[in-house]
Parts: sequence; structure tokens; C-alpha cells
Amino acid sequence: MYLIDFTRTAKQAFAHGFLKGLAAPVMLRHIETMAPVKARVIRVPGPATVQDALTQDWRRVGEDICAAIERYEKETRRSDPQK
Repeated sequence: MYLIDFTRTAKQAFAHGFLKGLAAPVMLRHIETMAPVKARVIRVPGPATVQDALTQDWRRVGEDICAAIERYEKETRRSDPQK
């Protein structure tokens, strides 16, 4: 479907535009039905128990804290040449 079709005569173009104008309110509420797309579900294995999940979380938190401390120590050593 073209917005402007130059192959039509003026009468055909008017009729086409008139009908499109009449259909405009209907097209506002029109819902295009498309074929459903099957989504792939990727299952990620989680921890076996809540205790395992908490253990993994706290281990990661500890690693992050250790990394932050090491980064802070490196930055303070660079900025303070006397140490």
C-alpha cells in the first residue's frame, strides 16, 4: 500500500483517499494479528538450597570487599610516595 500512487487517475485517487479517510477511525482500534513467536526458554541452574545461595552471595560480597580494599591500598600508595 502506497501513500501516494501516481499510476491512478484523479478520480481513483480521490475515491482511494476518501475510503482511507472513512477507515481511519477503525484503523485506530485495529490490532494486527501476527503469528506467535516461540520464545526459547533458557534454564539457568540455580543453587540447590537457600543455604547454598546465601553462601555464594556472601562469598561474592567478600570478594568484592577484598578487591575494593586492594584497589584502595594501591591508590593510596600511588598518591602518598612516603609509604
